[in-house]
Formats: sequence, C-alpha cells, structure tokens
Amino acid sequence: LGLLHRLGYSLHLVDSSHPTLRFAAPVIAQACMVGSTPVTLWRPRCLPSRKLGKLLNVVAAHAFIDRLRSLSPAFVWVYNSYSFEARAALHLKRRAGSRVVLELEDLPRARGRSFNPKPWLDQYFFPRLLAAADLVTCVNAGMQRQFVRPGQRSLLFPSLLQQALVDAVVLPRFRKPTHRLGYFGGLESEKGADVLLAAVARLPVGWTLVVTGVGSLADAFAEAQRAHPAQLEFHGRVAHEQVLSLMQGCDAIVNPHTPIAQMHDGVFPFKVCEALASGALLVSTALPSIDIELSRSVLSFDGSAAGLQDALTQAGRFYADHADTIAQTRAEICTRFSEASVLQQLRAELDAVLVE
Repeated sequence: LGLLHRLGYSLHLVDSSHPTLRFAAPVIAQACMVGSTPVTLWRPRCLPSRKLGKLLNVVAAHAFIDRLRSLSPAFVWVYNSYSFEARAALHLKRRAGSRVVLELEDLPRARGRSFNPKPWLDQYFFPRLLAAADLVTCVNAGMQRQFVRPGQRSLLFPSLLQQALVDAVVLPRFRKPTHRLGYFGGLESEKGADVLLAAVARLPVGWTLVVTGVGSLADAFAEAQRAHPAQLEFHGRVAHEQVLSLMQGCDAIVNPHTPIAQMHDGVFPFKVCEALASGALLVSTALPSIDIELSRSVLSFDGSAAGLQDALTQAGRFYADHADTIAQTRAEICTRFSEASVLQQLRAELDAVLVE
C-alpha cells in the first residue's frame, strides 16, 4: 500500500478478512490509515462465524463491489485467488474496464483445510482470475514458470524488504561463545513452530532460541520459556522495528516451515528473504527457487527437532566457510527486493499495463 501510494494512486482497501466475529454492517468508504498510508476502507458485512461470513461475502460480492464501479478504478490488486476477491476483480474488469494485478502468494489448495469448502471454491476461480490478470506477481520462480502464460506480464516477488533492513550495518556473527537462533513468524504447526517447541530442550550447549510471533502455539511457547528460561526467549507480538533489532542480534535464523514440496511448491516463506538480508546464517528446510542460488549460503535441515540440533552443531563452521557467499547472497537479495527496487519495478510494469 505504501509503495502504491508513493506511485500516486488513491487507494481503496477492501478488507475481506472478516475481522469482527459478530453481526456488523458493511463499512462503506471510511477514511483511515494503514501505518502511515491514507486509504479508504471498505468491508463486507460480518457474521459471528467467519466461515459462514466469508461464504456470504462470496455470494453477495457483486452487490457490494458494484458500489466501487463509480470510482472506475485503474487497477484491482488482489491477493491470491480467494473467491470474494476473484469475483470482485472479474466483475470490475468486465464492468469498469479495470486492469487486474494478481499477487500470487499461495495456491488455493496448497495448505490443508480439512473439510473447509472454501479452498475448492477458490480453486474454481483460480484459472479464470489467472487468465484475466494483466500482471501476475509470483512468490517463487516455479509458480512463475508454471502459471504465467507466454506474453503475460509478471514479477518475481518472494518478499519486500523494508529499507531499514537493507540499510542496516551487517554485524559479525558467531564471535561469542554463546549463540542466538531466531524465529520470527507465525506460531502454527504448518509453519514448523511445533518443531521448535520440541527442539528447545535439545538445543546444543550455548544456544538460545529467540522467538516472536502469535498463533495457536503461543501459550505453549510461554510455558516452554518458563520451563527452559536459559534456552528460550519468547517475546510474543512485537513491533516490526523490534523484530529487525532482534534479527540483528541473532547468529542464525531458522525457517522450519513444512517442506514446500509437500505443498505443491505453492508458497514461499516471506521471512526467508528478511533472514538473508539481516546477514545472519539461515537454517532452513528445502526451499523452492527464487532464481537466486541459495544452496551455498543456506544450511539445510530436514525439518525435525533432531535435524535442527545436528544443523546447529555445524552452524559456526558452515558460517565461517561460507561467509563470503552469505554476504553476496545478502547483497543480491537486497538489490532485487528492497523497497526502492520493487517500487521501480512496479512503476514500470503498471505504466506498461495501462497503455496496453
């Protein structure tokens, strides 16, 4: 939103996250701020049940989105092929001539959702939205090669690095006898946070795990900190500025995400590029390609607590042996995915789409 505002666009944010678990009337054209960015907020009706509310939003999408037609939006930017967003984009493209940008971060059925019907509904809209998209941003190179049709405009967009992280002085790592391993992400099993809980008690001597984030496992992390205060430092929800500061203080950062290959290569953890940009050693499960060679700068592990323990015993030596490669990878990540670089890429692509 901040980058689009800097490009001169007036922003109307349609929030379909169903944040209020109660009966709530739609929000229509309410001025508000997202961070330091001014936006006009629109929100469909909310119900006490998020699943039912989201399904209702899909059914009533046209009636709600018709209110936006009078704005004649130049672009509709949608995140994934979620059903409501897909119907809105297709409707506004057909009725108002809006261009469509599809930010493709997750495939509709990449994550298990048991008996939830919504991923199947999202999958129904996916090929239609993909065909209608004037610009597709892809979270990894495999998705870009698989789904972007010849001649369709696309950007590889695995992350967006805050300029403060790009401009930070890179501190030397593994200079002290004790070491810090950071995790900065969602506290959910699918993201591998349960593996970190299992690993706390078996960390190698001298290692401390530093964790921020929220999720269903937050209480378990708080309890683990009480049981193992020397091995776990749990911060919970913190401001992003503090996350960046904590990253700078870590020797290594772990990405324990469920192996992406098990999710049809349909995602890429946004925090991976932040970890690489911090200059710390990244310890990670297998990752899909982002067209940057990572194998010699990332220490891989199998996603288990025992595998993480083994990787940490090798971490200091790996970092010493690959310090130059890690620095080169950081430089390439920062060059390609900094705010300034992404702003330049977006300006060029959006301007080109408008004149086509």
